Amino acid sequence: MSWNSIIGQQRAQEILRRSIEQKRIAHAYLLWGPRGTGKDALAIEFAKTLLCERQGAEACDACPSCRKVQILQHPNVKMVFALPAAKAEKGGEGGEGKFQPDVREEIRSQLEQKAKNPYFHFEIPKATQINIGTIREIKKESSLSAFEKGKKIFIISDAEMMSDTSANSLLKVLEEPLSDTIFLLTTSRKEKLLPTIVSRCQSVRCDILKDEEVEHALAERESIPPDQALLVSRLAAGDYSYALELLSEDLVSQRAGAVGFLRSVLSGQSLKLLEEIEERIAENDRKTVEQLLTMLLVWFRDALLMKEESGTGIINQDQREDLNRFLARFKDSNFPATIGAVENGLELLRGNVYLPLVLLSVSIQLKRILLNAK
Repeated sequence: MSWNSIIGQQRAQEILRRSIEQKRIAHAYLLWGPRGTGKDALAIEFAKTLLCERQGAEACDACPSCRKVQILQHPNVKMVFALPAAKAEKGGEGGEGKFQPDVREEIRSQLEQKAKNPYFHFEIPKATQINIGTIREIKKESSLSAFEKGKKIFIISDAEMMSDTSANSLLKVLEEPLSDTIFLLTTSRKEKLLPTIVSRCQSVRCDILKDEEVEHALAERESIPPDQALLVSRLAAGDYSYALELLSEDLVSQRAGAVGFLRSVLSGQSLKLLEEIEERIAENDRKTVEQLLTMLLVWFRDALLMKEESGTGIINQDQREDLNRFLARFKDSNFPATIGAVENGLELLRGNVYLPLVLLSVSIQLKRILLNAK
């Protein structure tokens, strides 16, 4: 890696590089912005540059320190993320050693994936928060001498997942910073952090990625064919982490499933719709429902573009014929309203609203908007 390996984020990169060049390193940084924009990638690259033995504004990627940070095995760098709270607290302290072997293996596996790809997003099963035991470990380690030459760096990924007690405990550390310790907090929900924590960090905003930036990265890094890279980049909507997830999905099947669900919504058969909803939530999988709603969102956006006779920006290029038939039937519909209904469903989903209620709410709104326009 090097700064050139970061996708986009030129402004954020410049802020971090300039702080190194001017030797004005803050004791804490908050890297914030939409999910999948590379906040963790920036934090890891910044940490590597700070610890590089050549001490320049860009990491050499060759010295032992750089190589150890690259694989997240540098003793001066600690990645902090949400862990299963109950087991981590057993015995009064946090730490991986308190977990069962299968959980420790999952943590190790995800750290390896993060080392290979800094855009990988941590999702440890049953991990709901960054617990107080983890913050206690940070406080203890920050007070000790560094294992190797250079600063101690703590990267707190998804910092908004700190519990209230964890956040208040971290705040005490930030209020009395140590000269040899740096905290790098990343978050996609800055508003969930304590204002006092935000105020004690240098804020670095990460902008949403452009479609072409995601498309280029997919083609160059993942060797994705141009047509697929274009489709995935548009579906990802600036979220490179989500784009990587989409590569392992059957997009053709997912898009067909979304259209099939829409047919059930518009069929007027309540029993059929309820059966469809029950089938969709059979495994209580929020990711599956999110993908369904995302595909519906793309469908309505394409319909709106075609209705406005715009030939550019359509994602489902291979479904133009189906879109034309849909438009012929619902040409007078308020497509901005359908987009708003699906976006509202996604917000409910991310707010952990009961899954059947999310899909039922979206279904009722879409049926009202589309059928009442006829």
